[in-house]
Order: sequence, then structure tokens, then C-alpha cells
Amino acid sequence: MKELTENFTITTNLRDCFDELKMSSILDLTQEIATHHADILHVGFNDFIKDNLIWVIVRNRFEIIKDISNLSNVTIKTYPLKNNLMEYPRDYEIYNGKNELIIKGRSIWMIYSLNKKNVATPHLEIYEEGRKGVFENRLKRLPKPLKNKEDYVKDIIVRQSLLDHNMHLNNSHCADLFIDLFNPSKDIKIKSFQIEYTSQCYLNDLISVYKYKIDNKYYVYAYKDDTLKFYFEVECNM
Repeated sequence: MKELTENFTITTNLRDCFDELKMSSILDLTQEIATHHADILHVGFNDFIKDNLIWVIVRNRFEIIKDISNLSNVTIKTYPLKNNLMEYPRDYEIYNGKNELIIKGRSIWMIYSLNKKNVATPHLEIYEEGRKGVFENRLKRLPKPLKNKEDYVKDIIVRQSLLDHNMHLNNSHCADLFIDLFNPSKDIKIKSFQIEYTSQCYLNDLISVYKYKIDNKYYVYAYKDDTLKFYFEVECNM
């Protein structure tokens, strides 16, 4: 099963105050099906942890193709693509109840060795040879932002409720900062977003959050002292 399709119910908590599917919910749902598929392919958490390996996500990009408001259920299709050196891409197609493609996306994963404290590159035959993904080209990293005191908004503390089972800040929580920092109106519709995870956040870390906006693109980035932790770009239709 080098491709997996599953149905998901969209609960109230997965929508924002305007009944739009939240970015964090898109990340949660796709991470959930990715986890299921990895288990089926015998490369899941329980398989890897025996060798002191874990999956870590380094990049997410999603594009909104059709309306994502008032959804009651979605169908998600996922499949891994051939790895590019250390990067293991996985693609997603999200369909509404009418079987219309409404979201497409890709996550870039790496495999981390807990023993050696570095990236591992085992040979995994988990992809379909010649499979084309949702994006034509390789997903490149966004340019890294530099700390600018004029962009500073606030400090946040990583609480236990934000951690995943690797004891890191769950990647999906970062996306909610777009809503909290920019307070978008109902008329602002997300066209695409890309999130870069550069360094893990741990319990009780004090994270300084920054924001800025250029035309219809919104940017959020976060530092702990001088270490960039994560950053993202959200493009909206105005």
C-alpha cells in the first residue's frame, strides 16, 4: 500500500471563528494520515524507535484550491515520493464531500538518530517508482529571516499541552500564530502557506515571536535567544 486514502470528520474545533478549516487543522489531519501510512509501511514510530530513530518534519507547504468553509468531512489521499538525499517528501490531496480537490500539499521529513544526534539516511523502498507529486518541482526552503526588533510581537512559553510524543513542540501549533498575531477578517482567504522548522522547541522554552507583512503575504518567525526555531509565509487572496 504505497498510497493511502482515509475519510475524516471535520469537528467544530478544526474550524476557525469564520468556519474555515484552520491551517493547524490541515497539518493535524495530514500528519494523522501520514502516521497511519508509515505504520502500514513498517516505518512508523514504533518501528523506528527500536533503532533509536525518529521522523522529524522540516517543511510543510499547502495550497488552497477551493472553498474550505463549512466542511463536514474530507477525504485525504497521501503517498511518499522518492527521497532526495536526506529529504523524504510526502504528498497530500484533500477532497471535499463532492469529491472535489480543495487542498494539495507536501511535507518534507527527515530521519533523526537519537544515538548519533544527526540525520540518518536509511534506504527505504516505500514510494512508487515514477510517481508524480502534487507540485512539479522540488519544494525549496523559504529564505531565512533575521531578527528585527521592529517585527517583535511577544514572547511565548512552550507548555506541556503543546508537546508531541517526541517531547517537542508539535508542528501544527505554530500555524495558529497567524490567526493570533494578524487577526485576519472573514474576507481574507488563505491561498497558500509554507512553514519551515529549523530547530526543535522543548518544554519551557521561551520563544520570541515576530511578524511582518508585504502586500498580500504574511510572515511569522520565532527565535529562542539567537536560534531561529521556525518561520512561515502565508499568502492570501485580498
